[in-house]
Amino acid sequence: MKSSAVFGARHIRTGVRVWLPVLILTLLAAGCTPLVELVVPTATLAPTATPLFTATVAPQPTPAAAASPVAVEDPWLLQEKALRPADHGDLALLEGPTRYRLELTLDPDGPRLWGQASISYTNNEPLPLPEFYLRLYPNMDDAHGGGTEITQVTLDGRPVTPGYELQRTALRLPLDPPLEPGAVLEVGMDLAVSVPRGEGGNYGTFAFERGVLALAHFYPFVPVYDDEGWNVEIPPTYGDIIYGDMSLYDVTLTVPEEMVAVATGSALSLVANSDGTATYHFVSGPARDFNLVLSPDYELTRRQVDDVTVNSYYLPGDIDGGEVVLDVAAEALRLFGLRFGRYPYAELDLVPTFTSAAGIEYPGLIVIAQRLYAGSSLSEWVVAHEVAHQWWYNLVGNDQVDEPWLDEALTQYTTVLYFEDRYDKATAANALQAGIEDRWEGAREAGRDRPVVGPVAGFAPEDYGPIVYGKGPLFFHHLREEVGDVAFDHILRSYFQEHRYKIATGESFLAVAERFSSRNVDALYRQWILE
Repeated sequence: MKSSAVFGARHIRTGVRVWLPVLILTLLAAGCTPLVELVVPTATLAPTATPLFTATVAPQPTPAAAASPVAVEDPWLLQEKALRPADHGDLALLEGPTRYRLELTLDPDGPRLWGQASISYTNNEPLPLPEFYLRLYPNMDDAHGGGTEITQVTLDGRPVTPGYELQRTALRLPLDPPLEPGAVLEVGMDLAVSVPRGEGGNYGTFAFERGVLALAHFYPFVPVYDDEGWNVEIPPTYGDIIYGDMSLYDVTLTVPEEMVAVATGSALSLVANSDGTATYHFVSGPARDFNLVLSPDYELTRRQVDDVTVNSYYLPGDIDGGEVVLDVAAEALRLFGLRFGRYPYAELDLVPTFTSAAGIEYPGLIVIAQRLYAGSSLSEWVVAHEVAHQWWYNLVGNDQVDEPWLDEALTQYTTVLYFEDRYDKATAANALQAGIEDRWEGAREAGRDRPVVGPVAGFAPEDYGPIVYGKGPLFFHHLREEVGDVAFDHILRSYFQEHRYKIATGESFLAVAERFSSRNVDALYRQWILE
């Protein structure tokens, strides 16, 4: 299968990384954690006996004259190409998913993206919808000079005039008549996206810096409609900002031919155009978001884990760091699949940017801070943490803005399980102490303890990390101690299987936990989450 891993990137390397005996745990995801050491016994760091690495020579772009379109009766069957063969049937599990088609061109001098977006939205709610919303996340931080402009909007082919709301971060489209349950709305528009130069906002996830173009949340995004209505509130500048249903993406992107583009999903083709540009065609499997990261400087190393291609991109001079990232991601992917259930996508991409966070999760694509690629400052914790988010945030969704603990705290504890499964319980205990317990203890001793439950906006910025990333994971740790390892494993596997591609809540997790325990776990939930 062709994928974004095999087009345009250079220096695909073989070989095994010689691990350092001391690995550094540094900043985590969208929160900050103090620098601590995690001492891993050298003897446990030898590579597995079965080689996982397969080297492949990257093909050259196909000349436009020689390109032949993929002919299928239903173009949405192309989405299967972003999934592992055994998971092609997962598309049938989705109930009226939102479908995005984006046709985009990059002007690197802006930098600026422009083109058209078509969105097919099915009303899966039991009531008519009198209005429809789109999120315009680039408009959240106009101080850095970025933003999105929408023009030529149509609803079912009819021109309409939308209204901007919430400081132009939301686009409201009144529906007359309302969209009935089960009905489909076809939305079309032209868009122009300006990308800020320099650090950008929201941890630099939408920015152009030192040749790297990070385009998180760049496109008009359909928010979740739930019992509170459309989720269009402006999120804080810290924490995650996406709350999305599973959707399907079909994206064509034309860029300068030297540009390496990495995206959610898989690249079906890369066509060289006569004007010095090249056009990628990406499709996704079920995904809660779509991300693009580009640079002319990216190089690549990769590994096969069963039939999943793990792609580790890196910048010149960072091959050692790129191979460490690859090794950790490949092993985390394997271990989490055994513990929780299959990773369904054909590939997993890891790519460095100049984000001020240490790592950030997107469906099938993980951003790692470039500064972590230099020798011993690389954190194994960060990479394993972000891989765990493929299960807890993407495959099992939750409201990251109003209930952030559910994915972040579980992902934190899942990272401890990675160290236990890869090394031993002593290493995992060290990771729990250094990466979680010490973090919360510092806030508690300073008199800043508070309930873990609550929206991101309810936390002071300095408390969000210690409470959500520090105290929250201890609920899962003590739950495991209370119910035992066997029941705890059943809880996590069942939680994953029952909520895969759906939205979970703290209450729905608790319901699963109580089914596999002979004891009432409400007291633990109150102690560690509610109090």
